[in-house]
Amino acid sequence: MKRIVVSAPGKLHLLGEHAVVWGKPAIIVAANKRCFIEITPRKDQKIKIISKNYKKEIVTSFKDIVIKFQKAQTEWEVYNKNNDITLLKSITKNPLDYPLIIIGEFLSYYQFENIDGFSLTIDSEIPVGSGMGSSAALSVSMVGALSLSINKKFDKKEINKIAFLCEQKKHGLPSGGDNTTSCFGGLIWFKKGKGIKLLDVALSKKIIKYFYVVNTGIPSETTGEMVSLVKTLYQKQPKFVEKILNDQEKLVKNLLAALEKGKHNEIIRIIRSGEHNLESLGVVSSYVQKIIRAIESSGGAAKINGGGGTKKGTGMLLIYHQDFKSLKKVLNSHQLEVERIILGVEGLRKE
Repeated sequence: MKRIVVSAPGKLHLLGEHAVVWGKPAIIVAANKRCFIEITPRKDQKIKIISKNYKKEIVTSFKDIVIKFQKAQTEWEVYNKNNDITLLKSITKNPLDYPLIIIGEFLSYYQFENIDGFSLTIDSEIPVGSGMGSSAALSVSMVGALSLSINKKFDKKEINKIAFLCEQKKHGLPSGGDNTTSCFGGLIWFKKGKGIKLLDVALSKKIIKYFYVVNTGIPSETTGEMVSLVKTLYQKQPKFVEKILNDQEKLVKNLLAALEKGKHNEIIRIIRSGEHNLESLGVVSSYVQKIIRAIESSGGAAKINGGGGTKKGTGMLLIYHQDFKSLKKVLNSHQLEVERIILGVEGLRKE
């Protein structure tokens, strides 16, 4: 084995989060913050994981990884039956649990008991808990690097399939949209179980420059918890939730047309409507709603990006605004800093 470096991008939902879990379409785009994975060979049969972001490391064995993965698989299957969010959270309780489970999933998929020992370093630009798909980018980039380490073909379809299995252990019942976007990059029309359609980013260049992000803070809840919250609401009020999901589907279809034609006012209207639907599902805190109302009053639109949160921060807000000075003034009043974001970047790649 030689030194291997692989990276995968984070993502942003232009529209469709939560609804996509229930089989509705979403438009998701790869963003210019990446997760980098480096693998170097070891002389022993140990595995060393180093996280630069958490400033933690661990040395372990293949046997221990297999045991951890099998336990995670069993617990996920139980969660899948009873929706016990406490059990789901326990699967990746510690920061380095998820990388170990990804390795275990990789070994299980190819039915390997072990492979040559290695050191694996994680260095991610994607803020954790922001809704930008940090775990998806980690699973995609790690599986990609592991594939190269055993001389497997760099097959993105296969890598994406394994990454989705990993994401289940992290988020319970994810749509697969995050890992798919991270793997293939660009601008994607995604519908769970129906494959993907890569959209022509060039169609959106005249409006893509008006998208920004702002970090409202790490949510108190995980994505899995927020998905579970909507699932519980769906069980209690199926007609109410179904109406929202159907409206989100219409909005996603309308957004695609608006993006293609560069209709600024229509884009603003659709994003605002989509955000209000998300608020009706109870996934947007009152703190963030106030920020969004201020952005709307200044002429723009904003929405949560990802699972959301109920207490204070909801991670990254995706913003569409044609007047940067007005937007900056609004966010400064909330002690928040706006950030320009490049959309439609390349997916998984060898560095």
